[in-house]
Amino acid sequence: MKNRLIQLFVSLFLLLQLSSFAQPGDIKVLKHMFYTSYFSMGKHIPLVVQYTLTKDMFICDEKIKRTNRFKADPLLPEATSLQVDYKASGFDRGHNMSAADNGCSEIGMAECFYFSNMTPQPHFFNAGTWEDLEKQERNYAINEKIIVFTGSIGKTETIGADGVVVPKYMWKVIFFPERKTDKYECYLFPDADIAVRPYTQYKISLEEIEEHAGIRFTAEGFVFED
Repeated sequence: MKNRLIQLFVSLFLLLQLSSFAQPGDIKVLKHMFYTSYFSMGKHIPLVVQYTLTKDMFICDEKIKRTNRFKADPLLPEATSLQVDYKASGFDRGHNMSAADNGCSEIGMAECFYFSNMTPQPHFFNAGTWEDLEKQERNYAINEKIIVFTGSIGKTETIGADGVVVPKYMWKVIFFPERKTDKYECYLFPDADIAVRPYTQYKISLEEIEEHAGIRFTAEGFVFED
């Protein structure tokens, strides 16, 4: 019953949220050691963050502590100096690639705190359902390499003087490159303090993600649709 209600909710409201895709010239591709951010200059958030996750990235003899050193991305400082925008906004600086994924690399830990990897998220979503799925990604990666794509859809409001967009929805696609079947696992969440916590309740098809997010997945990764 919960699955059916969530699917109905998504179907009714997504139709109202698909008018704000960024234009190709608005996107800056920022490549870091462990993730690539496709950052919207107009929205001041990443439209997509892509990363590969393997167990050696978070399982090691000497784990690195979470730093919480949020800062501008040195590849695009003029558009990612957003600390003040998030302050007292009521929203978390929500990681697209989790800090816990970078527990074995000082560089990776530092880079994942760039604002090019952040999206405004309500705390109970960021520290609840979203975090639960991040933990599941690491469970998968213990046994097989995965490639993860995260992104956002729509707009509910903006925060700060820079107008950082708070998206209506967050989505995630987990790609299992070594599998012959069931290669994609896809989720779509309201960017809100959702009442239904289990992330499994928000699973949808790859085709739905492509339609709603305005992108198309390929053997090489993905492309933005015109």
